[in-house]
Amino acid sequence: KQPLVQQPQAPTTARFMVYGKPLPRVEDAVRLGEFMRAAAMGRAKGLLGPDALPASLSGHGPERGVPHSHAFWLPDPNTRGEVEHVLVHARGGFSAEAMRVLTALEQVSRGEGAPLMIMLEGLGTASLFDHATDLTAEATAWRSVTPYLHPWHLKKPEMRTPEGKAAALLGQLRREWHGRGRGLPEILEIHELASVDHGGRLLRPLHFHRFRRTRGPAQPDTLGRLLEMRFAGPVRGPVCLGYGSHFGLGLFRPVEELRQS
Repeated sequence: KQPLVQQPQAPTTARFMVYGKPLPRVEDAVRLGEFMRAAAMGRAKGLLGPDALPASLSGHGPERGVPHSHAFWLPDPNTRGEVEHVLVHARGGFSAEAMRVLTALEQVSRGEGAPLMIMLEGLGTASLFDHATDLTAEATAWRSVTPYLHPWHLKKPEMRTPEGKAAALLGQLRREWHGRGRGLPEILEIHELASVDHGGRLLRPLHFHRFRRTRGPAQPDTLGRLLEMRFAGPVRGPVCLGYGSHFGLGLFRPVEELRQS
């Protein structure tokens, strides 16, 4: 089966099928995202050399005029909460070298046990995958798939009341969302959810892995929360925000009854 490639628009999105026993669970999305990026970097070094890593995949280098233009490595879980597919989405588009790396990816080491096997299913703009996943759909309301972790520290006055904390979180979401580009629909409101349903399992934030393997500055949010967001107009996915969002944390999917037809 040959992967579907869309032309002539600049490709921004790739979708991989994942094979392995056991399949990764959505709770380990951030680990899988890091493993996927590591596999891509290893393949890039072999194909292109250590000094020619594509910036759209590595996350290092110029943003090509598009904020957060480098790759998001996102889980696309099935109805049982197993990650059967992974979306790789780069808003700034993939270079020819990046596409060469993506089409050459065949397996992903996950630290312990047998590696995961992966197969590229398609490469194009996000809308190419509307028939296969709702992560690339258009909708005005979006609900957490994985916990959102706020990317900046909250100030003590903001944490004194539930209302103050909610307003501060909305402010952080709007700040980050505005940084994704001009003319995007405003985030009107957010609601916190106690849990999300993955295959009949009601998962709370504490059930998810919420930490990166790499060490850096103190993580502003170690708990996370599950949210539903409503926008002023339809938004095209993928929608992924907050700390660790390039590796699958803070991922949202459309609320089905409010999707655009």
